[in-house]
Amino acid sequence: MSPWPIPPIAKGDTPCTGGADVYLALLTEEIMPAVEEALGGKPKYNALVGYSLAGLFAVYAPYHTDAFARIISASGSFWFPKFIDYVKEHEMRCMPEKMYFSLGDREAYTKNPYLSSVEERTKMLYEYYSHQGILTTFILNQGNHFREADRRMADGILWALDERI
Repeated sequence: MSPWPIPPIAKGDTPCTGGADVYLALLTEEIMPAVEEALGGKPKYNALVGYSLAGLFAVYAPYHTDAFARIISASGSFWFPKFIDYVKEHEMRCMPEKMYFSLGDREAYTKNPYLSSVEERTKMLYEYYSHQGILTTFILNQGNHFREADRRMADGILWALDERI
Protein backbone atom coordinates (compact mmCIF):
# COMPACT_ATOMS: atom_id res chain seq x y z
CA MET A 1 0.00 0.00 0.00
CA SER A 2 3.00 2.31 -0.12
CA PRO A 3 3.07 4.92 -2.87
CA TRP A 4 6.68 4.17 -3.86
CA PRO A 5 9.40 1.80 -2.69
CA ILE A 6 11.58 2.65 0.29
CA PRO A 7 14.21 0.59 2.08
CA PRO A 8 13.61 -0.67 5.63
CA ILE A 9 13.40 2.16 8.17
CA ALA A 10 14.71 0.07 11.06
CA LYS A 11 16.95 -2.91 11.57
CA GLY A 12 15.03 -6.12 10.91
CA ASP A 13 12.22 -4.28 9.15
CA THR A 14 11.01 -5.10 5.64
CA PRO A 15 11.10 -2.64 2.76
CA CYS A 16 7.98 -1.02 1.37
CA THR A 17 7.48 -2.16 -2.20
CA GLY A 18 5.43 0.68 -3.66
CA GLY A 19 2.32 -1.27 -4.67
CA ALA A 20 -0.30 1.43 -3.98
CA ASP A 21 -1.17 2.07 -7.63
CA VAL A 22 -1.65 -1.63 -8.35
CA TYR A 23 -3.86 -2.09 -5.30
CA LEU A 24 -5.86 1.05 -6.08
CA ALA A 25 -6.58 -0.26 -9.58
CA LEU A 26 -7.70 -3.60 -8.14
CA LEU A 27 -9.93 -1.83 -5.63
CA THR A 28 -11.58 0.59 -8.06
CA GLU A 29 -11.71 -1.57 -11.19
CA GLU A 30 -12.58 -4.99 -9.74
CA ILE A 31 -13.54 -5.01 -6.05
CA MET A 32 -15.82 -1.96 -5.96
CA PRO A 33 -17.73 -2.86 -9.17
CA ALA A 34 -18.25 -6.41 -7.86
CA VAL A 35 -19.63 -5.06 -4.57
CA GLU A 36 -21.91 -2.62 -6.39
CA GLU A 37 -23.20 -5.44 -8.59
CA ALA A 38 -23.85 -7.63 -5.56
CA LEU A 39 -25.70 -4.75 -3.86
CA GLY A 40 -27.69 -3.96 -6.96
CA GLY A 41 -26.55 -0.36 -7.33
CA LYS A 42 -24.12 2.36 -6.41
CA PRO A 43 -23.98 3.92 -2.95
CA LYS A 44 -24.58 7.63 -2.35
CA TYR A 45 -20.79 7.97 -1.96
CA ASN A 46 -17.75 5.85 -1.21
CA ALA A 47 -15.48 6.32 1.77
CA LEU A 48 -11.97 4.93 2.09
CA VAL A 49 -10.78 3.96 5.56
CA GLY A 50 -7.26 2.99 6.49
CA TYR A 51 -5.09 2.42 9.52
CA SER A 52 -1.30 2.82 9.59
CA LEU A 53 0.13 2.24 6.11
CA ALA A 54 -3.44 1.85 4.82
CA GLY A 55 -4.13 5.29 6.35
CA LEU A 56 -1.34 6.68 4.17
CA PHE A 57 -2.89 4.85 1.20
CA ALA A 58 -6.30 6.39 1.94
CA VAL A 59 -4.85 9.90 1.64
CA TYR A 60 -2.78 8.96 -1.43
CA ALA A 61 -5.77 7.50 -3.31
CA PRO A 62 -7.61 10.78 -4.18
CA TYR A 63 -4.56 11.86 -6.16
CA HIS A 64 -5.20 8.95 -8.52
CA THR A 65 -8.96 8.38 -8.49
CA ASP A 66 -12.19 10.28 -7.98
CA ALA A 67 -13.87 7.22 -6.45
CA PHE A 68 -13.89 8.39 -2.81
CA ALA A 69 -15.82 11.31 -1.35
CA ARG A 70 -14.70 10.72 2.23
CA ILE A 71 -11.31 9.72 3.57
CA ILE A 72 -10.60 8.32 7.03
CA SER A 73 -6.98 7.90 8.11
CA ALA A 74 -6.22 6.59 11.58
CA SER A 75 -2.57 6.53 12.61
CA GLY A 76 -1.60 7.15 9.01
CA SER A 77 2.05 6.49 8.18
CA PHE A 78 2.72 10.10 7.26
CA TRP A 79 6.32 9.67 8.35
CA PHE A 80 6.70 8.09 4.89
CA PRO A 81 9.61 9.78 3.09
CA LYS A 82 8.64 12.54 0.65
CA PHE A 83 4.88 12.08 1.14
CA ILE A 84 4.29 15.66 2.34
CA ASP A 85 6.20 16.93 -0.70
CA TYR A 86 4.08 14.70 -2.93
CA VAL A 87 0.86 16.15 -1.48
CA LYS A 88 2.01 19.72 -2.03
CA GLU A 89 3.32 19.10 -5.55
CA HIS A 90 0.32 17.19 -6.94
CA GLU A 91 -3.38 17.84 -7.36
CA MET A 92 -6.12 15.47 -6.33
CA ARG A 93 -8.28 14.06 -9.13
CA CYS A 94 -11.28 15.04 -7.05
CA MET A 95 -11.33 16.78 -3.67
CA PRO A 96 -13.02 14.66 -0.99
CA GLU A 97 -15.94 16.23 0.86
CA LYS A 98 -14.48 15.18 4.21
CA MET A 99 -11.17 13.97 5.61
CA TYR A 100 -10.65 12.53 9.09
CA PHE A 101 -7.28 12.14 10.78
CA SER A 102 -6.57 10.54 14.14
CA LEU A 103 -3.37 9.64 15.91
CA GLY A 104 -2.29 8.34 19.28
CA ASP A 105 -0.67 10.95 21.52
CA ARG A 106 2.29 8.60 22.17
CA GLU A 107 3.05 7.70 18.54
CA ALA A 108 5.72 10.36 18.06
CA TYR A 109 7.60 9.24 21.18
CA THR A 110 10.11 6.95 19.53
CA LYS A 111 13.83 7.03 18.82
CA ASN A 112 13.21 6.17 15.18
CA PRO A 113 13.70 9.46 13.28
CA TYR A 114 11.14 8.49 10.63
CA LEU A 115 8.37 7.50 13.02
CA SER A 116 8.94 10.41 15.41
CA SER A 117 7.74 12.87 12.74
CA VAL A 118 4.26 11.34 12.44
CA GLU A 119 2.37 13.76 14.72
CA GLU A 120 3.91 16.86 13.19
CA ARG A 121 3.20 15.61 9.67
CA THR A 122 -0.36 14.52 10.47
CA LYS A 123 -1.13 17.97 11.85
CA MET A 124 0.49 19.49 8.77
CA LEU A 125 -1.81 17.48 6.49
CA TYR A 126 -4.85 18.36 8.59
CA GLU A 127 -4.06 22.07 8.24
CA TYR A 128 -3.19 21.77 4.55
CA TYR A 129 -6.46 20.06 3.62
CA SER A 130 -8.50 22.37 5.85
CA HIS A 131 -7.06 25.34 3.93
CA GLN A 132 -8.03 23.59 0.67
CA GLY A 133 -11.67 23.88 1.73
CA ILE A 134 -12.16 20.22 2.68
CA LEU A 135 -14.16 19.60 5.85
CA THR A 136 -11.35 18.11 7.93
CA THR A 137 -10.89 17.01 11.51
CA PHE A 138 -7.95 15.82 13.59
CA ILE A 139 -8.35 13.80 16.79
CA LEU A 140 -5.46 13.08 19.13
CA ASN A 141 -6.29 9.91 21.07
CA GLN A 142 -4.63 8.53 24.17
CA GLY A 143 -2.06 5.87 23.58
CA ASN A 144 0.41 4.54 21.08
CA HIS A 145 0.03 3.27 17.53
CA PHE A 146 -1.57 -0.01 18.58
CA ARG A 147 -4.12 1.21 21.14
CA GLU A 148 -7.80 0.80 20.21
CA ALA A 149 -7.27 0.73 16.46
CA ASP A 150 -10.77 -0.64 15.83
CA ARG A 151 -12.46 2.04 17.94
CA ARG A 152 -10.43 4.80 16.32
CA MET A 153 -11.40 3.67 12.82
CA ALA A 154 -15.04 3.33 13.91
CA ASP A 155 -14.95 6.89 15.28
CA GLY A 156 -13.68 8.11 11.92
CA ILE A 157 -16.38 6.22 10.04
CA LEU A 158 -19.10 7.66 12.29
CA TRP A 159 -17.73 11.17 11.72
CA ALA A 160 -17.64 10.63 7.94
CA LEU A 161 -21.24 9.32 7.92
CA ASP A 162 -22.62 12.26 9.89
CA GLU A 163 -24.56 14.41 7.42
CA ARG A 164 -25.11 17.20 9.97
CA ILE A 165 -21.46 18.24 9.93
